[in-house]
Amino acid sequence: MFEEMIIAIIVILLGTKVASHLCSRIGIPAVIGELLIGILVGPALLNLVHPSDVLHVFSQIGVVLLMFLAGLESDFNLLKKYLKPSVSVAILGILFPLILCGLVGAMFNLSTMSAIFLGIVFSATSVSISVQVLKEYRRLDTEEGSIILGAAVVDDIVVVLIVSIFSTIVNLEGAFTLSGQLFWDLLGTKILFFFILYVFAKFLLNPFMTFAKKLVATEGEVAIALVLCLAFALLSETLGMSDVIGAFFMGLLLSSHSSKHTVESRVSTIGYSLFIPIFFVSIGLDIQFSAFKEHAIFIILLSIAAVLSKLLGGYISGRLSKIDANRSWIVGAGMVSRGEMALIIVQLGRGLNLITGSIYSAIVVAIIISTLISPLLIKFFIERSAAAKQA
Repeated sequence: MFEEMIIAIIVILLGTKVASHLCSRIGIPAVIGELLIGILVGPALLNLVHPSDVLHVFSQIGVVLLMFLAGLESDFNLLKKYLKPSVSVAILGILFPLILCGLVGAMFNLSTMSAIFLGIVFSATSVSISVQVLKEYRRLDTEEGSIILGAAVVDDIVVVLIVSIFSTIVNLEGAFTLSGQLFWDLLGTKILFFFILYVFAKFLLNPFMTFAKKLVATEGEVAIALVLCLAFALLSETLGMSDVIGAFFMGLLLSSHSSKHTVESRVSTIGYSLFIPIFFVSIGLDIQFSAFKEHAIFIILLSIAAVLSKLLGGYISGRLSKIDANRSWIVGAGMVSRGEMALIIVQLGRGLNLITGSIYSAIVVAIIISTLISPLLIKFFIERSAAAKQA
């Protein structure tokens, strides 16, 4: 087990760094290479690396660190400024996939509940891939970057609420009634999270970081920052949201602290040298080409619906919020990636017997296709925006 794990890490780290180098040389986002390495070394092709519990844990730490770094590099004032368009992007970015992908499911004779659930799966956005591309092109701390990050937070909360309500309906076989406990599970826990975050930011953050600076210990300040990152990631997941929400907001709180640059530098080294590459590769490990044989048309139509629904939802919301066309296209492209959020939700659907058999693998393939397309779309629209400015 230990030897297999060490070999897997060697293959992943070597493969992702070489792939990132080659992608940079030919002018495509480096994250594309890292995602493709997961497909290349995984069960789909070379069969050198297999999904495992240890890799899953490393992967989860990787996405938490990635979103913590995104928070550190964000501008809190920009996020507040663009809150309204962020909410608009999130809402249309949920409604469009819910309708389009649900219709695709209905076309292929999925039951009504399964078709609706399929729409919910593709309503989720995984902004971690987009964050990596925006960082690479230095667009994270911009108008469009702030809208994408804000929309991703709103998207995560709303989709979690929808999944919770839908799961309750399925488990109760349609006997859905409102209760105090249900209200607490759906909304109360989320309100509690943001209340704890506010209290911590106002009264405890500075004492914690002052204590960290006084520690006579190697990298004490960075260690305490990581403790806070992981603690709030755990808290947000415990209270019914994605762990990346807690990590992102803790990074955002530290973005205006004097320790920001030290923490960002050290955490970048830790994350990008080990955990973050494993996260990107783990997405590719889930793909199975056998699903293409049985469900090729379904996969193609579902992938098209998945990409267009988020792209158009983001673009239309941007234009309604009076953002220029080029930036609106970047926002739409930044919302296309589904990644780990959709994979988690589709696994829940399998547990509820809404997604069964080979159709599960076909949906996973469509999720990964949309995740692979997203960085290319972001690059295309960023370059088009830059060309328009020069013209």
